Amino acid sequence: MAAFLLLKNKTNNMDNFNEEMNALNAPNFPGQQLGPITIDKVRSLIKRQKRLRGYSFTAPVGSSSFNLDLSGTARILLGIAIYATPQREELLTIERCCINFTQITSLQFKVNNEIVIDQLDPNFLSFGFNNNEYYYIPRPLSGTDQITLTFNNTGTVSEICNVVIYYI
Repeated sequence: MAAFLLLKNKTNNMDNFNEEMNALNAPNFPGQQLGPITIDKVRSLIKRQKRLRGYSFTAPVGSSSFNLDLSGTARILLGIAIYATPQREELLTIERCCINFTQITSLQFKVNNEIVIDQLDPNFLSFGFNNNEYYYIPRPLSGTDQITLTFNNTGTVSEICNVVIYYI
């Protein structure tokens, strides 16, 4: 089942890559140059490329909030991916992106005081529920944004949460 999901995810990612490259009028093989490409076209391509920012938080028992600071050049929030880190050494051999949360029961995700995700079990934003590499929630950004992730840990120990924000 995991192999099927990885293959499906890889296929979807390639489809997304092809769509993005076609939208940018770029060749399928970046080394292939069709005619003269100006520096303005290169800058335009770079400006529209997807960027990622990773975070790792230890969510203690109870409620905890974390600020997610992005680059001042961030203009569009594309989405988010979240996964837990195993607490026991013997589980470290398992693929980390497939670990479910056991202590954190809900989260809230706010962008500029707008609640985008509210009281959601973080396992719904993990690898198994995404068709792509991240959960797609596009939002405009200004470069001075306040992005906050709040966890509700009703377990008995703290839990490590890994977050990836995708943006342009």
